[in-house]
Amino acid sequence: MRSACRDLQSPGEFADSSLAEPTRTCFSDYRMLRTSAFLWALTIVSLPTSVTAGPKLKESFLPEKDAIPDLTQTDPKGNFAGGGKNFCAPVAVSNSFMAIYADDLKWNDVTHYDLVNKLASLPFMNTDLSKGTNVRQLMRGVEHFLRERGEKDYYLKFQGWRRHDNRHRTGISEPQFSWIKHILAQNGSVWLNVGWYQRTLEENTLKRIGGHWVTAVGYGQTASGTSNSAIIVIHDPAPRAGMVPDREFVKLTRIEHGILRGTMRNLPRPARNLYRMEGGMHVKPGAHFAILDGAVGLRLKPKTPVKR
Repeated sequence: MRSACRDLQSPGEFADSSLAEPTRTCFSDYRMLRTSAFLWALTIVSLPTSVTAGPKLKESFLPEKDAIPDLTQTDPKGNFAGGGKNFCAPVAVSNSFMAIYADDLKWNDVTHYDLVNKLASLPFMNTDLSKGTNVRQLMRGVEHFLRERGEKDYYLKFQGWRRHDNRHRTGISEPQFSWIKHILAQNGSVWLNVGWYQRTLEENTLKRIGGHWVTAVGYGQTASGTSNSAIIVIHDPAPRAGMVPDREFVKLTRIEHGILRGTMRNLPRPARNLYRMEGGMHVKPGAHFAILDGAVGLRLKPKTPVKR
């Protein structure tokens, strides 16, 4: 089975001053956990049955099945560089943009494949063929595309522990499901940065071995239509999710304890308050867990109707 894309891990991954305080907290917590006599377990509890933070939301939000495309990153028709092996980010974002700008793109004879190749290129995401696309690359690529289209006063922010530019900062290092729901319910776009993790010999510690991007499209119900506030619905560009467009119904489960380790400078850090992605999540072969490391949210300014 082919592996999905991995995240770029640059030498300056931890240089962003906006993450300085959470970093100190992470290492402090890490030392505390290592020296504690109590054996922490990587225990998890399910999400509450309702989200109470922020304005009241619909219990569920799910657009029509074909409203947002679900392209596979290794689709041979795309002729993507490297076979699309590490094209999860441009494909995940292109799914949303093909829905938002469908008429315009069609009018200009821009196919979905064309859009993916554009987003992956310079001066957009500049996707690395061996390492994929990190958070900053994705968000800068999105910004460049929006500016090219003349969009102004849009909301583009990030929640998570991965390095990102200050202008996209929310100050929240653990992605909040309520924030994701609010954006989706307002017809915004959300792209999830998923981390792949393995168990280690070290007590209560997981090791990050790579990452992936998916498109969030809805929330609040299972594949059978049953209401469930712990469910997020995604389009997964990885070939292991299938070559035919389909929605994946993933359960988010909050992590209570544990440590995440890896080669990134933001690690180690506590796993507490991050979400494990279970159920319909197609976990990369070789990984034991999928964890939501971050989320990018976009809301465009509503267009003013043209007076005639």
